[in-house]
Amino acid sequence: MKKWIIVFVTIFLISCADNDTTQNALENKTDSLITEEIGNGNWQENTFTELYSFYRLYDSSFTVDSFELIQESTFEDFPAEAIDVSKMQPFRKLISYNTDSTFGVDLFSYNYLPGKIGERIYVEAGEPDMEASLIDVKKKEKMRLLYLGPSYILFQAQWLNKNEVVIGGAEIISENKIKPLLWKITISEKSSEMYSYLGFVKSNAFTILAARLAQGDLFLK
Repeated sequence: MKKWIIVFVTIFLISCADNDTTQNALENKTDSLITEEIGNGNWQENTFTELYSFYRLYDSSFTVDSFELIQESTFEDFPAEAIDVSKMQPFRKLISYNTDSTFGVDLFSYNYLPGKIGERIYVEAGEPDMEASLIDVKKKEKMRLLYLGPSYILFQAQWLNKNEVVIGGAEIISENKIKPLLWKITISEKSSEMYSYLGFVKSNAFTILAARLAQGDLFLK
């Protein structure tokens, strides 16, 4: 079975593993999710296979062919900010790096606040809006890639190559209905393509988020 499905079952049974309490610095990639670059060939099909499997649990008719390009844009050259290592530390396993670890994408440290119950780390909603940021590992700086309203949610990032990354998320339509979305971003050109699923998936967005956070030894409060 797919890893996310196993994680979902684990969450459903309330059987979470103990959190890794190591305090390694953010630069220690052995704790991080280093994403294999998959190339541009049939990228929609090859990215997020676990996330797509999760969608199909709720909608057996889900197909990647139903994503449609709806917007092309450039993003602003926001001033880079120094990385707050302590703030990003709880989310280190969920940062997606390209294969040479020059850049990473962080989808969580801006959006959620961590806390601790015993030895387990939980997260809860922080800022109402959603931000995805690009991490320059060498400079130890980050820059905003996406900034979205409170009706959106971000799940995962996948590198196509050293210069292009895809972010998977969704628009929350109602408590149990989401519209899956993809953003394909070219870093050097500061350009973005937004793809929207033509239908809907009948799932609670935070159930999917909880499964994703569990991959980083976190639980959603």
